[in-house]
Amino acid sequence: MKITCDVIEDLLPLYVEGLISDDTRILVEEHINTCIDCRKQLEAIQNPKKIPIDTNLEPFKRAERKLFRERIQIIALTIVLVLVIVITSMAYLTSPKYLPYSNDIISLTEYEDGKVIIEFDDEVTGYDINRHVAENKEGYVYHLTTWNTIWSQHIFKNNAQSIILNPDGKDVVAVYYYSTDETGDILIHGKDLLRGGGVVTLPRLVLAYYLMLAILLSFFFGILLFMYSKEAKRRFVLEKILLLPISYIIGHFCIKGFTTTSYSAQRDFFAILLLMIPIYCLFLLAINLYRKRKKKR
Repeated sequence: MKITCDVIEDLLPLYVEGLISDDTRILVEEHINTCIDCRKQLEAIQNPKKIPIDTNLEPFKRAERKLFRERIQIIALTIVLVLVIVITSMAYLTSPKYLPYSNDIISLTEYEDGKVIIEFDDEVTGYDINRHVAENKEGYVYHLTTWNTIWSQHIFKNNAQSIILNPDGKDVVAVYYYSTDETGDILIHGKDLLRGGGVVTLPRLVLAYYLMLAILLSFFFGILLFMYSKEAKRRFVLEKILLLPISYIIGHFCIKGFTTTSYSAQRDFFAILLLMIPIYCLFLLAINLYRKRKKKR
């Protein structure tokens, strides 16, 4: 039986390791003495070529930087989401619940020296007083409102104290209490200058105008985005602009729900703006992560 090169090549690894019998070793050596190809194969096994180490680490560094950026974005997304929840919760817990006028809530006393002292019930955790000069220039007209919050009542208890309405000794012409309904402000002390009332100072409707403006802007930029959806640069810019009014709308619903009236328009407006910022960032991060995941697929 003729020994072929294939048989010898199968035996060469065992020959190099010394794991064959003497007869087989003699057979292999006789063959490689006459076969150039098998001899070269034996030399290749005995002296393997060293594979050069790839010293170009840039692809690995790029992959590492990419993974690091993704981790940072996920962390930022989580932080912003937590921030949105915290701001919404704090806005709810500190949202004023305005109290209708009652003798049990406040009592007003005028002393001989002209000073007027107001005493608040424990239910009152906050108050607001505005004053302006009376039309007849005889003194000042005061407008008062009171409220409480979940935070002040149950978490960090804080009750309003007695106050002197006119510590500077100015004459008090009238004191009105802001009505929480549509019956008009209530005169609780002094002379009625509103000729029978009917003036409703609160609530204010300014937030309704801001919400309507945000909705109109959302529709406007949404239409522009649809028109330029095939132009990458304009679409990129319009997407960022469109998210601003949408973020305001979501912030409004988180702070005020489906109502637009406000007894403290300045507080509510700034609370909405404060919440709008992390919501906008949340949109940007979420869209960026979604597009990256979509590309990978």
